[in-house]
Formats: sequence, C-alpha cells, structure tokens
Amino acid sequence: MKLLGLIGGVSPESTLIYYRLLNEAAKARLGPEHSANILLYTLDYGVMIHHYNAGDWEAFKAEVVKAAEHLKAAGVDALMICSNTTHVAADAVAQATGLPVIHLMDALASAMAAAGARQPLLLGTPVVMSGDQYKGELAKRYDGAVLTPTGPEQDIIGRIILDELVNGEVLDSSRKELIDIAARDSADAVILGCTELCMILSQEHLELPVFDTTAIHASAASAFSFEEG
Repeated sequence: MKLLGLIGGVSPESTLIYYRLLNEAAKARLGPEHSANILLYTLDYGVMIHHYNAGDWEAFKAEVVKAAEHLKAAGVDALMICSNTTHVAADAVAQATGLPVIHLMDALASAMAAAGARQPLLLGTPVVMSGDQYKGELAKRYDGAVLTPTGPEQDIIGRIILDELVNGEVLDSSRKELIDIAARDSADAVILGCTELCMILSQEHLELPVFDTTAIHASAASAFSFEEG
C-alpha cells in the first residue's frame, strides 16, 4: 500500500469524510482489521477562508504548497488535496514537489465520461461555479457542456456551504433549496463540486445522476494506493 499525503482542513468537515472513505476502502480490500496508509496535513480553515474572501489566491496557494512540501519531506508517495476549491493550487503543488498529485478533476472527468453525462449542472462554492479555473481544468479533461446555476442561485449555494456545511450544520430547508436548484430541465446530471455538499445531498435526493466528487476522488486515491488501474 502506497503512502498518501492528504492536504485537508478546507474544511475539517469534509476532511473527516475523506479519512473515513479511505479507511473504509482499505478495510474492504484487506479486511476489517486494516486501515489506510495516510499522512494528513490539515490547513487552518480560518486562514484559508480569509485568503478566499480577500481573493488573495497567491497567499492561498502558498499555504497549500507549504503543506505539500511538509508531506513530501515526511516521505509520502503521492499527494491529494481534499477540497474542490483548493485544487486551484494543484499545479503549484505538483511543480513544487515533483510528486504525483491525485487530481480530483481527472477522476471526475473519467466518471462522467463513463456514465455518458453530457450536460452536468455544477454545484460548488461561488468561485468554483462562477470562475474560470475549475471549469477550465475540467474542460481539459472532459468535452461535455458544464452548466452552472444562476447568480442568485449561486448565492444560495454559497451561503449553504460557507455558513452552514463547513460548520457541520445540515438543514432540511437548505437541502430543499439545493434540490430545487438541481431540478434544471436541461441538465442530465449533477456535480457535487464542493466536498461538503455530500453532507446534504446524495443520489437518494435527486432523480438526475449525481457525481459526488468526494467519493469519486477518495476512490481514485484508494486505487492509486493499491496500484490499481
């Protein structure tokens, strides 16, 4: 089993889910007495959200690179960033460390292509939905037409993620708002493009196929760890 270096903390709530999923995968492969081979570096969410709100992406990336360098020094075989938004630093991490980065967008694009999704609706933090970086990275790997919610809908999603989910607050009223937003007629699938969204939405809540990026990314990391594929 290879040693995975996890960069988490953005937010701690989603990092817990990654940790659980990776350990469940290890148990499924090796038996109930086993666990995943992991080193975890958690970033300070308060620092990261400050840089996010200020739009200071150079400082944001620098924190992620620092984490990656610590993990490299500790001897990990590969790195993964446990956050959709924080993948803005993925290229910088790869360049700074020279280590393989298990990229969430690689895993997501592969899953959508295999399922035949052509017009998925992207739900995520406001910068993921409205910015060019995330959609641009996905477009390098996937030739479907990614749809995004309207401006007011993005504000609602941002509130649910940044005011509620990152603080461990899961409200039925917010779930209904997300379900209503996801019921866009022209979409043929839904991307949970924020690692915390799996806390409030899953396939059982939506008729459209759901791509849970947290689960998809964790599965890809587990496969890498066991040298599968």
